[in-house]
Amino acid sequence: MADEQYLTSLQPFILLAKSATGRAAADLVMQATAAPGCFVFSELLEMPNIQALANTDDGKKYFNLLKIFAYGWYGDYRDNAKNLPPLSASHLHKLKQLSLITLSSQGPQNLTYTSLKRTLDLSSTRALEDLTISAIYAHLLVAKLDTKAARIEVSSTAGRDVAPEEVPDMIGTLKNWCRQCEDVLGDIDEQVRSVQREAIAKKRAADEYERVVARRKEIVKSEEKGGGGGGGGGGMGPGIATGAPGGGGAAGKGKRVISEGDESAMRGSGGWGEDDEMEIDEGPFDGVTSAGSGAGGANTSKRRTRKSLGSGLGGILGGRQGRR
Repeated sequence: MADEQYLTSLQPFILLAKSATGRAAADLVMQATAAPGCFVFSELLEMPNIQALANTDDGKKYFNLLKIFAYGWYGDYRDNAKNLPPLSASHLHKLKQLSLITLSSQGPQNLTYTSLKRTLDLSSTRALEDLTISAIYAHLLVAKLDTKAARIEVSSTAGRDVAPEEVPDMIGTLKNWCRQCEDVLGDIDEQVRSVQREAIAKKRAADEYERVVARRKEIVKSEEKGGGGGGGGGGMGPGIATGAPGGGGAAGKGKRVISEGDESAMRGSGGWGEDDEMEIDEGPFDGVTSAGSGAGGANTSKRRTRKSLGSGLGGILGGRQGRR
Protein backbone atom coordinates (compact mmCIF):
# COMPACT_ATOMS: atom_id res chain seq x y z
CA MET A 1 0.00 0.00 0.00
CA ALA A 2 2.80 2.44 0.90
CA ASP A 3 4.70 1.60 -2.31
CA GLU A 4 1.63 2.48 -4.36
CA GLN A 5 1.40 5.82 -2.58
CA TYR A 6 5.06 6.50 -3.32
CA LEU A 7 4.57 5.71 -7.01
CA THR A 8 1.50 7.92 -7.12
CA SER A 9 3.56 10.79 -5.73
CA LEU A 10 6.21 10.19 -8.41
CA GLN A 11 3.83 10.01 -11.39
CA PRO A 12 3.67 13.79 -12.08
CA PHE A 13 7.46 13.97 -12.33
CA ILE A 14 7.57 10.98 -14.69
CA LEU A 15 5.11 12.73 -17.01
CA LEU A 16 7.14 15.95 -16.96
CA ALA A 17 10.36 14.03 -17.64
CA LYS A 18 9.03 12.96 -21.04
CA SER A 19 9.44 16.49 -22.35
CA ALA A 20 11.98 18.07 -19.99
CA THR A 21 15.56 18.25 -21.26
CA GLY A 22 18.80 19.87 -20.15
CA ARG A 23 18.35 22.35 -17.34
CA ALA A 24 14.63 21.58 -17.06
CA ALA A 25 15.44 17.93 -16.42
CA ALA A 26 17.95 18.93 -13.71
CA ASP A 27 15.36 21.14 -12.01
CA LEU A 28 12.89 18.27 -12.20
CA VAL A 29 15.37 16.10 -10.26
CA MET A 30 15.62 18.69 -7.48
CA GLN A 31 11.84 19.01 -7.27
CA ALA A 32 11.25 15.25 -7.11
CA THR A 33 13.87 14.65 -4.41
CA ALA A 34 12.35 17.36 -2.20
CA ALA A 35 8.67 16.47 -2.77
CA PRO A 36 6.83 15.17 0.33
CA GLY A 37 5.72 11.55 0.15
CA CYS A 38 7.99 10.73 -2.79
CA PHE A 39 10.46 8.04 -1.67
CA VAL A 40 11.08 5.91 -4.82
CA PHE A 41 12.93 7.20 -7.85
CA SER A 42 13.99 4.32 -10.11
CA GLU A 43 11.14 4.93 -12.60
CA LEU A 44 12.21 8.55 -12.94
CA LEU A 45 15.86 7.54 -13.18
CA GLU A 46 15.09 5.28 -16.16
CA MET A 47 13.51 8.06 -18.24
CA PRO A 48 15.62 8.84 -21.36
CA ASN A 49 15.81 12.58 -20.71
CA ILE A 50 17.03 11.94 -17.16
CA GLN A 51 19.57 9.40 -18.41
CA ALA A 52 20.83 12.05 -20.82
CA LEU A 53 21.95 14.19 -17.86
CA ALA A 54 24.82 11.75 -17.27
CA ASN A 55 26.37 12.80 -20.60
CA THR A 56 27.07 16.42 -19.55
CA ASP A 57 29.36 17.71 -16.80
CA ASP A 58 26.73 19.90 -15.20
CA GLY A 59 23.90 17.43 -15.62
CA LYS A 60 25.96 14.55 -14.24
CA LYS A 61 25.85 16.05 -10.73
CA TYR A 62 22.05 15.93 -10.75
CA PHE A 63 22.01 12.46 -12.18
CA ASN A 64 24.34 11.20 -9.41
CA LEU A 65 22.26 12.99 -6.78
CA LEU A 66 19.14 11.20 -8.01
CA LYS A 67 21.00 7.87 -7.79
CA ILE A 68 21.89 8.59 -4.14
CA PHE A 69 18.24 9.25 -3.33
CA ALA A 70 17.28 6.06 -5.15
CA TYR A 71 19.94 3.64 -3.87
CA GLY A 72 22.27 5.41 -1.43
CA TRP A 73 22.18 7.07 1.97
CA TYR A 74 23.31 10.22 3.73
CA GLY A 75 26.93 9.05 4.04
CA ASP A 76 27.26 8.84 0.25
CA TYR A 77 26.21 12.45 -0.12
CA ARG A 78 28.42 13.66 2.73
CA ASP A 79 31.49 11.97 1.24
CA ASN A 80 30.87 13.49 -2.23
CA ALA A 81 29.18 16.76 -1.33
CA LYS A 82 31.65 18.90 -3.32
CA ASN A 83 30.74 17.07 -6.54
CA LEU A 84 26.99 17.24 -5.95
CA PRO A 85 24.42 20.04 -5.91
CA PRO A 86 23.78 21.69 -2.52
CA LEU A 87 20.76 20.39 -0.66
CA SER A 88 18.05 22.22 1.20
CA ALA A 89 16.78 21.26 4.65
CA SER A 90 13.89 19.31 3.10
CA HIS A 91 16.33 17.39 0.90
CA LEU A 92 18.55 16.52 3.85
CA HIS A 93 15.59 15.50 6.01
CA LYS A 94 14.28 13.11 3.35
CA LEU A 95 17.73 11.67 2.67
CA LYS A 96 18.22 10.98 6.38
CA GLN A 97 14.80 9.31 6.53
CA LEU A 98 15.81 7.02 3.67
CA SER A 99 19.14 6.40 5.41
CA LEU A 100 17.28 4.94 8.41
CA ILE A 101 15.95 2.19 6.10
CA THR A 102 19.45 1.38 4.85
CA LEU A 103 20.99 1.35 8.33
CA SER A 104 18.18 -0.85 9.67
CA SER A 105 19.03 -3.52 7.10
CA GLN A 106 22.67 -3.55 8.23
CA GLY A 107 21.97 -4.74 11.77
CA PRO A 108 20.81 -3.50 15.18
CA GLN A 109 24.30 -2.34 16.12
CA ASN A 110 23.77 0.62 13.78
CA LEU A 111 20.54 1.69 15.49
CA THR A 112 21.83 2.92 18.82
CA TYR A 113 21.33 6.58 19.58
CA THR A 114 25.06 7.20 19.70
CA SER A 115 25.75 5.52 16.36
CA LEU A 116 22.85 7.19 14.56
CA LYS A 117 23.68 10.68 15.80
CA ARG A 118 27.24 10.28 14.60
CA THR A 119 26.33 8.70 11.25
CA LEU A 120 23.54 11.14 10.36
CA ASP A 121 25.19 14.26 11.79
CA LEU A 122 22.42 14.89 14.29
CA SER A 123 23.18 17.30 17.09
CA SER A 124 20.91 15.89 19.80
CA THR A 125 18.83 12.93 20.89
CA ARG A 126 15.70 15.01 20.38
CA ALA A 127 16.62 15.59 16.72
CA LEU A 128 17.16 11.83 16.26
CA GLU A 129 13.84 10.97 17.85
CA ASP A 130 12.01 13.57 15.74
CA LEU A 131 13.58 12.14 12.60
CA THR A 132 12.60 8.59 13.57
CA ILE A 133 9.03 9.58 14.41
CA SER A 134 8.65 11.35 11.06
CA ALA A 135 9.91 8.20 9.27
CA ILE A 136 7.40 6.09 11.19
CA TYR A 137 4.52 8.39 10.22
CA ALA A 138 5.70 8.32 6.59
CA HIS A 139 5.38 4.48 6.71
CA LEU A 140 9.08 4.06 6.09
CA LEU A 141 9.62 2.21 9.38
CA VAL A 142 7.71 0.09 11.85
CA ALA A 143 9.75 0.80 14.96
CA LYS A 144 9.79 1.75 18.63
CA LEU A 145 12.00 4.16 20.52
CA ASP A 146 13.68 2.48 23.47
CA THR A 147 14.78 5.52 25.44
CA LYS A 148 15.98 3.44 28.39
CA ALA A 149 18.36 1.38 26.23
CA ALA A 150 18.99 4.40 23.95
CA ARG A 151 18.27 2.59 20.72
CA ILE A 152 15.64 2.13 18.01
CA GLU A 153 13.92 -1.25 17.70
CA VAL A 154 12.89 -1.73 14.06
CA SER A 155 10.35 -4.42 13.17
CA SER A 156 10.11 -3.78 9.41
CA THR A 157 10.88 -1.18 6.78
CA ALA A 158 9.57 -0.03 3.43
CA GLY A 159 11.33 -1.21 0.30
CA ARG A 160 13.82 0.94 -1.54
CA ASP A 161 14.97 0.94 -5.13
CA VAL A 162 17.53 -1.72 -6.04
CA ALA A 163 20.79 -0.69 -7.66
CA PRO A 164 21.81 -2.69 -10.76
CA GLU A 165 25.03 -3.86 -9.07
CA GLU A 166 23.00 -5.28 -6.18
CA VAL A 167 20.96 -7.60 -8.39
CA PRO A 168 23.52 -10.49 -8.48
CA ASP A 169 23.75 -10.48 -4.69
CA MET A 170 19.97 -10.54 -4.43
CA ILE A 171 19.79 -13.46 -6.85
CA GLY A 172 22.36 -15.37 -4.79
CA THR A 173 20.43 -14.68 -1.60
CA LEU A 174 17.20 -15.87 -3.17
CA LYS A 175 18.87 -19.04 -4.45
CA ASN A 176 20.18 -19.83 -0.98
CA TRP A 177 16.72 -19.25 0.41
CA CYS A 178 15.23 -21.59 -2.21
CA ARG A 179 17.73 -24.32 -1.30
CA GLN A 180 16.89 -23.97 2.36
CA CYS A 181 13.19 -24.20 1.54
CA GLU A 182 13.81 -27.36 -0.50
CA ASP A 183 15.74 -28.90 2.40
CA VAL A 184 12.93 -28.08 4.79
CA LEU A 185 10.34 -29.52 2.39
CA GLY A 186 12.44 -32.67 2.03
CA ASP A 187 12.55 -33.10 5.80
CA ILE A 188 8.80 -32.56 6.03
CA ASP A 189 8.15 -35.13 3.28
CA GLU A 190 10.35 -37.67 5.06
CA GLN A 191 8.49 -37.12 8.32
CA VAL A 192 5.16 -37.54 6.51
CA ARG A 193 6.35 -40.82 4.98
CA SER A 194 7.56 -42.02 8.38
CA VAL A 195 4.19 -41.25 9.95
CA GLN A 196 2.41 -43.05 7.11
CA ARG A 197 4.60 -46.13 7.55
CA GLU A 198 3.87 -46.20 11.28
CA ALA A 199 0.14 -45.83 10.62
CA ILE A 200 0.19 -48.73 8.13
CA ALA A 201 2.10 -50.94 10.59
CA LYS A 202 -0.38 -50.15 13.37
CA LYS A 203 -3.30 -50.87 11.05
CA ARG A 204 -1.84 -54.24 10.09
CA ALA A 205 -1.25 -55.13 13.75
CA ALA A 206 -4.82 -54.16 14.63
CA ASP A 207 -6.23 -56.22 11.73
CA GLU A 208 -4.15 -59.24 12.74
CA TYR A 209 -5.37 -58.91 16.33
CA GLU A 210 -8.99 -58.82 15.14
CA ARG A 211 -8.43 -61.94 13.02
CA VAL A 212 -6.91 -63.80 15.97
CA VAL A 213 -9.82 -62.82 18.20
CA ALA A 214 -12.35 -63.90 15.56
CA ARG A 215 -10.65 -67.29 15.10
CA ARG A 216 -10.58 -67.85 18.86
CA LYS A 217 -14.29 -67.06 19.11
CA GLU A 218 -15.07 -69.57 16.36
CA ILE A 219 -13.02 -72.26 18.14
CA VAL A 220 -14.83 -71.63 21.43
CA LYS A 221 -18.23 -71.82 19.72
CA SER A 222 -17.37 -75.06 17.94
CA GLU A 223 -16.14 -76.62 21.21
CA GLU A 224 -19.37 -75.63 22.95
CA LYS A 225 -21.46 -77.18 20.19
CA GLY A 226 -19.43 -80.43 20.07
CA GLY A 227 -19.42 -81.01 23.87
CA GLY A 228 -23.20 -80.73 24.46
CA GLY A 229 -24.51 -84.20 23.36
CA GLY A 230 -27.84 -85.84 24.24
CA GLY A 231 -28.39 -88.04 27.33
CA GLY A 232 -28.57 -91.80 27.44
CA GLY A 233 -31.27 -93.47 25.43
CA GLY A 234 -34.38 -94.72 27.13
CA GLY A 235 -35.11 -98.37 27.85
CA MET A 236 -37.43 -100.54 25.96
CA GLY A 237 -40.40 -99.35 27.97
CA PRO A 238 -41.89 -99.93 31.38
CA GLY A 239 -42.26 -103.52 32.43
CA ILE A 240 -39.81 -104.82 29.82
CA ALA A 241 -36.39 -105.91 30.97
CA THR A 242 -33.52 -106.22 28.57
CA GLY A 243 -30.36 -108.16 28.63
CA ALA A 244 -28.35 -105.03 29.60
CA PRO A 245 -29.24 -102.86 32.62
CA GLY A 246 -30.52 -99.32 32.12
CA GLY A 247 -31.99 -100.02 28.71
CA GLY A 248 -28.60 -99.80 27.04
CA GLY A 249 -28.33 -101.68 23.81
CA ALA A 250 -25.33 -103.84 24.57
CA ALA A 251 -24.19 -106.23 21.93
CA GLY A 252 -24.80 -109.92 22.47
CA LYS A 253 -27.67 -112.31 22.84
CA GLY A 254 -30.44 -111.61 25.30
CA LYS A 255 -33.85 -112.88 26.22
CA ARG A 256 -36.77 -110.63 26.92
CA VAL A 257 -39.56 -111.85 29.20
CA ILE A 258 -42.75 -110.31 30.42
CA SER A 259 -42.78 -109.36 34.09
CA GLU A 260 -45.08 -111.13 36.52
CA GLY A 261 -47.33 -108.11 37.01
CA ASP A 262 -47.90 -107.70 33.33
CA GLU A 263 -48.39 -111.43 32.93
CA SER A 264 -51.10 -111.54 35.58
CA ALA A 265 -52.73 -108.51 34.03
CA MET A 266 -52.82 -110.19 30.71
CA ARG A 267 -54.30 -113.32 32.23
CA GLY A 268 -56.89 -111.33 34.11
CA SER A 269 -57.97 -109.54 31.01
CA GLY A 270 -58.27 -112.70 29.06
CA GLY A 271 -55.30 -112.02 26.93
CA TRP A 272 -53.40 -115.09 28.01
CA GLY A 273 -54.27 -118.26 29.76
CA GLU A 274 -52.21 -120.00 32.39
CA ASP A 275 -50.57 -122.11 29.81
CA ASP A 276 -49.79 -119.17 27.59
CA GLU A 277 -46.18 -118.10 27.36
CA MET A 278 -44.20 -115.79 25.14
CA GLU A 279 -40.55 -116.34 24.64
CA ILE A 280 -38.42 -114.11 22.44
CA ASP A 281 -34.99 -115.16 21.36
CA GLU A 282 -32.99 -112.27 20.06
CA GLY A 283 -29.81 -112.33 18.14
CA PRO A 284 -26.94 -109.89 18.60
CA PHE A 285 -27.77 -106.16 18.39
CA ASP A 286 -26.43 -104.53 15.31
CA GLY A 287 -25.74 -100.94 14.39
CA VAL A 288 -25.14 -99.27 17.78
CA THR A 289 -24.99 -95.56 16.88
CA SER A 290 -25.28 -92.02 18.20
CA ALA A 291 -22.65 -91.50 20.88
CA GLY A 292 -24.10 -90.02 24.07
CA SER A 293 -27.64 -91.22 23.26
CA GLY A 294 -29.15 -94.50 24.41
CA ALA A 295 -27.88 -97.58 22.66
CA GLY A 296 -30.32 -98.72 20.12
CA GLY A 297 -30.41 -100.08 16.67
CA ALA A 298 -31.83 -102.78 14.67
CA ASN A 299 -31.60 -106.33 15.86
CA THR A 300 -32.32 -109.52 14.10
CA SER A 301 -34.33 -111.92 16.15
CA LYS A 302 -36.46 -114.91 15.90
CA ARG A 303 -39.57 -114.77 17.91
CA ARG A 304 -41.62 -117.78 18.84
CA THR A 305 -45.00 -117.22 20.35
CA ARG A 306 -47.81 -119.59 21.20
CA LYS A 307 -50.45 -116.97 20.76
CA SER A 308 -50.77 -113.79 18.80
CA LEU A 309 -48.76 -110.90 20.21
CA GLY A 310 -51.40 -108.45 19.12
CA SER A 311 -53.92 -109.62 21.66
CA GLY A 312 -51.24 -110.01 24.32
CA LEU A 313 -50.00 -106.44 24.05
CA GLY A 314 -53.57 -105.22 24.08
CA GLY A 315 -54.06 -107.04 27.35
CA ILE A 316 -50.96 -105.46 28.85
CA LEU A 317 -52.11 -101.98 27.99
CA GLY A 318 -55.59 -102.69 29.29
CA GLY A 319 -54.24 -104.07 32.55
CA ARG A 320 -52.08 -100.98 33.13
CA GLN A 321 -54.97 -98.64 32.59
CA GLY A 322 -57.04 -100.69 35.05
CA ARG A 323 -54.36 -100.40 37.76
CA ARG A 324 -54.19 -96.63 37.28
